[in-house]
Amino acid sequence: MDNNTLTPPPLPVVSIVGRPNVGKSSLFNRILGRRVAVVDDVAGVTRDRNYMKAAWNDTEFTLVDTGGLIPNLHEAIPDAIHDQVDIAIRESAVVLFVVEMGTGVTDLDQIIAKQLRRSFASRTILVVNKAESARAACEVPSYMQLGFGKPFPVSALHGKGVGDLLDEALELARENAAQGQGVTIETEGLRVAVVGRPNAGKSSLVNKLLKQNRMIVDSKPGTTRDAIDSLLEFGDKKVILVDTAGLRKKARVKKNDLEYYSNMRAIDSIDRCDICVLVVDVSAGIGVQDMRIFRKICDSRKGVVLVWNKWDIMEKDHKTFDKMAAEVRYEFPELKNVPMISLSALTGQRVSSLMDVVFGVKERMGANVGGKEFEDRIFGWVRAHPHPVTPGAEVRFMGAKQVKAAFPLFRFFVTNHDTVTPGYERFLANKIYETYDFAGCPLVLEFRPMSRGRGNVEEQDSGAGEQPAADNQ
Repeated sequence: MDNNTLTPPPLPVVSIVGRPNVGKSSLFNRILGRRVAVVDDVAGVTRDRNYMKAAWNDTEFTLVDTGGLIPNLHEAIPDAIHDQVDIAIRESAVVLFVVEMGTGVTDLDQIIAKQLRRSFASRTILVVNKAESARAACEVPSYMQLGFGKPFPVSALHGKGVGDLLDEALELARENAAQGQGVTIETEGLRVAVVGRPNAGKSSLVNKLLKQNRMIVDSKPGTTRDAIDSLLEFGDKKVILVDTAGLRKKARVKKNDLEYYSNMRAIDSIDRCDICVLVVDVSAGIGVQDMRIFRKICDSRKGVVLVWNKWDIMEKDHKTFDKMAAEVRYEFPELKNVPMISLSALTGQRVSSLMDVVFGVKERMGANVGGKEFEDRIFGWVRAHPHPVTPGAEVRFMGAKQVKAAFPLFRFFVTNHDTVTPGYERFLANKIYETYDFAGCPLVLEFRPMSRGRGNVEEQDSGAGEQPAADNQ
């Protein structure tokens, strides 16, 4: 097969840059037509480069949201933001330099403009955001002093002028196609969300896997605000890594707070991935919030791998990992069937082994063990350990099968199906885990009545593969 059929051609890159809090992320969301980037009134919300495929008038391109450009400030986070923006600009065919209506040209605007004029003047479009008021026509010309010709007044909030801006940007992108490197946005591949509490080392792990500083890393919790997708090529397989903001307890996150939206992005990342990598700081251990995240993963019917990060700082011998894993599984029985791996995102220790574990879970998610042999095992377990007696509502098992789904889904045909106890459901799930290799998979059991009038064990509807109502084990 021709490689060109496997990998789509790189799309021209349009990057949005500017000082903090001028509305870059609002413009990013407006162009995409949905809320992807976190938007808040606090300066410096966006910190990483956020790549998304976009389209306008049947022309596809890659849109990049960047952190606020803060030149010449020698602090770790501003310097890291500056580096992320600089990389995005080098990739770009077009740069949208966003300034803010109402504040006039600021010193920071002047400094950024000077940097852009050095190398990117021919590829830069000046955008005056928040220009929805009647006075815009009078004020916008004053921004010509920045040296990029006629500014484009827009309102990212209301969408005013954004269409004209995109027409100009894509025309310029066609002229400068050879200038930017282009970026391929992958939509096909195994989607792996890297989740966990703040400061567990998620971004460091993603950067180590990608072998580049794709994410900003800092010792302060809460560095990552958006969910950022990145392509990882693992042999001949493609993986879309999703780095997410650390999930904090709901009680600590107010609805009008920035972290509320970061939490929503992280939860959305779990919902749209295939496998979750739950990163735990080994020095902090498993906490209540880690288990909340784990249960969210299970509720979403996703595979999971638990990573013990920062293993390099542990005092250990050859028995330390096995002992710790056994203790954790004893304290948290829900983790009994979850694969665990220890690694160090800082040093790279065992990071290369993580994707082998992830793909192992992916393979098991699609495994099929159904058929007569499975049903015979179920009948054997039920005979050896019958369902507790329920007066007037005897539970008798008449059949069982595995149903095709994105996760291991087993359907049982029983009498009085609505009286099956949670304890017996756990018993059956544990027997399946013990007998078959479903480590890391959300095992789901459904109990249904027999078909009326035929006396067989066929289900009454054809809802195979539908989202089950039963709780996963």
